[in-house]
Amino acid sequence: MSALSGSQLSFSSPVSRSSRSPAANTRLPGLLAQSSVVASPVESVKSIASFFTKLRSVSSPPRHSEFYLQDELSVFLVDGVLFRVHRFFLQRESDVFRTMFVCPPTQDGPEGLSDDKPIVLPEVTVAEFEGLLKFLYDGGTSPSPFSTAEEWVRLLSIASRYGMERIRTRALHELEYLPPLDPIQKITLARKHDVQEWLLPSYVALCLRRQPLNVLEAVELGLETMVLIAMGRETVRDPDTLKEFEDPRQPLRYEEFMTDVVADVFGRGISGV
Repeated sequence: MSALSGSQLSFSSPVSRSSRSPAANTRLPGLLAQSSVVASPVESVKSIASFFTKLRSVSSPPRHSEFYLQDELSVFLVDGVLFRVHRFFLQRESDVFRTMFVCPPTQDGPEGLSDDKPIVLPEVTVAEFEGLLKFLYDGGTSPSPFSTAEEWVRLLSIASRYGMERIRTRALHELEYLPPLDPIQKITLARKHDVQEWLLPSYVALCLRRQPLNVLEAVELGLETMVLIAMGRETVRDPDTLKEFEDPRQPLRYEEFMTDVVADVFGRGISGV
């Protein structure tokens, strides 16, 4: 067999480092730029990690402005019992909680991160806080998370104190459609939680009912309201009042007419008049 000629078999000459394409040296910018310097293994690993971190940050998709949650759990102390719950629901519903979570930490460090240093909620009962959390966590999964007026009253109480207007409105709505509260209960709750629209209808109901106030009801309402109720009861039964109602020119129905009469006794400052 004849020897292969140089034209049939050739070998590429070695390519020097300096003659390589510039692109070859820019594949990992910052890593090969100082190729003449021998880096330690630790430095090399750090450089590679830094490069890929930057690469990820450039290619990461944007975060949603509303539904990219960075929630934390906080520990609360309520009437001697510890709770650990998400901040998101509380600060969403209440400016009070929102302000609480952004307050600067005390000298002893931030509160709510451990059982040893919880956030204390004064004058809140365990049943009230349980009801609030049940509503926040389960309220969206059922038409009505509570079945009794007592549960909704507890929710109304804590929602009113912590400025949770949406929850307060829901509680008031539910209390209108459950087995009705009696007028004494409504007046007591209206005063405590500033539900002005409940006052006048409750006063009217007490003035129009057959039975007068008993001793316990009088104590619950207080002296001033008791006297005004007695005056209202006397006025709606006065012959002159009834005669005025029976006047053919009088356009109001009985309850509307008597509501105006009672409103005059209590004063026109009552909400709903």
